Amino acid sequence: MANNKPLIAIVNSSSFGISYPEHLRKLEEFADLIRVDIPNNAPASVFHDKLREADGIIASVTPVYTREVLLGLPKLQLLARHGVGCDNVDLDTCAELGIAVSKVGPEVERESVAQMAIGLMNASARRIVEGASIVKAGEWSKRAKIALGVDFKGATIGLVGIGAIGKTVARILTHGFQANVIAYDPYVSAEEIAARDATKVGFEELLEKSAIISLHCPLTSETSRMFCAKELAAMNDGAILVNTCRGEIFNQGDLIAALESGKIGGYATDVVEGEPIGADHVLLGTRNVIVTPHLGGYSVVSLRGMGQTMVDDMVRVFVEKGFPGVIANEMINLAKCRLARFGA
Repeated sequence: MANNKPLIAIVNSSSFGISYPEHLRKLEEFADLIRVDIPNNAPASVFHDKLREADGIIASVTPVYTREVLLGLPKLQLLARHGVGCDNVDLDTCAELGIAVSKVGPEVERESVAQMAIGLMNASARRIVEGASIVKAGEWSKRAKIALGVDFKGATIGLVGIGAIGKTVARILTHGFQANVIAYDPYVSAEEIAARDATKVGFEELLEKSAIISLHCPLTSETSRMFCAKELAAMNDGAILVNTCRGEIFNQGDLIAALESGKIGGYATDVVEGEPIGADHVLLGTRNVIVTPHLGGYSVVSLRGMGQTMVDDMVRVFVEKGFPGVIANEMINLAKCRLARFGA
């Protein structure tokens, strides 16, 4: 480019720079910007056509940046995830190629996502969506046919994962609702989990004891399809599941079967495998299901913080010639690192 400005591509993000246009203005001070939409199932050639000249990418939760995709982006120095999870990015290939991957720190989203999880928990446990729908239909008298709600006080609520978001949920449930919170997290000690307002248990014990289970773990090879027919069968009859992580943590067919049979009393989720989904998605026709369109980080404080993180990371790399704030691929090959500070 004649003006030697870096090219930053904003890919599949419907939020960055919309609510807070000052984030765009800051980037435009030193970079050229383009907005790009790439379908989930697009071949690598589409990425290469649209992003070959990109020095930086602000990446949404979709599409997936595979090895084949990344090999065809020769100028890319920084891929900044506009969120906490990086499961749609091949971090190993990025490290090998010297592409830095940054992400939003957990402190930015934790209150917002925790609040969303509690909201979904309440909505499912108290049949709020179902109740609102009968009122809108002019059928107030049908309220007696709605299943009785689950009280949080004294209930055993299980958390899968008790990191930044999980511990915030535990705090709210314990101190706000007087619930009995248990947690499964193999990477956190019993003492630390106790300090986070919960009791450490094994996975099987969590399944057997919980009236409600809320998921707060990243999508990894360990957690992918963590809940299949066996795990769902081990849960309490009528138990409720809340998901603000990733849809791929469940085997969708097994989950739907458990919901249809009544084994699982409700599923409230902010994430769906293959999102975005259409009105014909099978989950939407399943009993006792609430689906919201990945709104966990869509709060005033969270969205501002996420956007500012993207701006800060781009400034650090392209203006200050340094490292982004939170590097997701810590094993990046420094000898091949494309960041300008290494003379790439």
